[in-house]
Amino acid sequence: MKKIYILFLNLLLFNLFNQAELVAQDMRFSQSYSNPLRINPAIMGVNTDIKAILNYRSQFAAIDNGYKTFSFTGMYPLFFNEGKSKLDIGASIINDKMGAFKVFDAALAIDYNQEIAPNNILTLALMGGFVQQSVDISKQTFDYQYVMGAYNASNPSNEFGLNKSENHPELGFGLMWFYNPSREKSKLNAYAGIAGYHLNKPNESFLGEDAATPLRFAYQGGIKILGDNKIDVSPNFRMNSQGGNLETATGVYVDYRFNEQAKLVIGAWYRTHDAIAFLVGFEHKNFTLGYSYDMVNSNLKNVAVQANAHEITLSFKLSRASKSKSASFGMDEAGNPRSSPISSF
Repeated sequence: MKKIYILFLNLLLFNLFNQAELVAQDMRFSQSYSNPLRINPAIMGVNTDIKAILNYRSQFAAIDNGYKTFSFTGMYPLFFNEGKSKLDIGASIINDKMGAFKVFDAALAIDYNQEIAPNNILTLALMGGFVQQSVDISKQTFDYQYVMGAYNASNPSNEFGLNKSENHPELGFGLMWFYNPSREKSKLNAYAGIAGYHLNKPNESFLGEDAATPLRFAYQGGIKILGDNKIDVSPNFRMNSQGGNLETATGVYVDYRFNEQAKLVIGAWYRTHDAIAFLVGFEHKNFTLGYSYDMVNSNLKNVAVQANAHEITLSFKLSRASKSKSASFGMDEAGNPRSSPISSF
């Protein structure tokens, strides 16, 4: 197991000092793990709760009211084989709006979890969805609507062949490995995973032309150092590769455990040539509330005011770990919940 931790730390250092610029194509969230199906659907494998998550993100507020993104995620675990195996069913709905442009994205996912060694779980997930993109032509202005320098919305735009919406299916997958023994057995938890999106390369053109969405591959990894003084530290990294571009984010979560049912979470990440994000979150029993703020550190801040982003997450959960007779899924030998290696944010 030491070799696994050394490999992770090497990857973490590599990503800190070897970062490449990304021209982003897919929407992303600073609180990535509050949208688990969008970073890797196999993350459901570590979940032992019935969970509902709401997320809101606002960015570029000064540019045509900016981006407004709402998302909902639901997860439901199913234990079988005397608790030694588990299925998860998940749903994700995203509504994204920027000016006249809107995206509605709905997806369903299912995964299978298997313990491959004591405290080691492997999860494979498949995901399928439906995406509708639309544009409100009435909110657009065109050259032909300007006559003698004056704009008149009733003038014809002379724009033909532009569809007001386009629909397409989506296919994806996820694979993750988790290591989460109880605190009594180990002071380290770990995880690593890969996910693929747009496997069917859907056509996103509004003009009926060939505009295939490039494949996106997402990579995640992290460790959690379980402290004796109520403080847990979780360094992690995330990478996205799409259309020849690479985004890398490295960061850390720090948890302060007030007791077994409440904790404060503070986090920070650095996204390459993009932004520095800060998080503060609170978990208590069945509820989670988080707020994050992105400070743009790219050249964009020189040409756009209010380019920073705000993000809020609210979640509710009901534990189903007690339904499992196996300590591998969510419970230790004493019947207490295990510490998940992945943050709720």
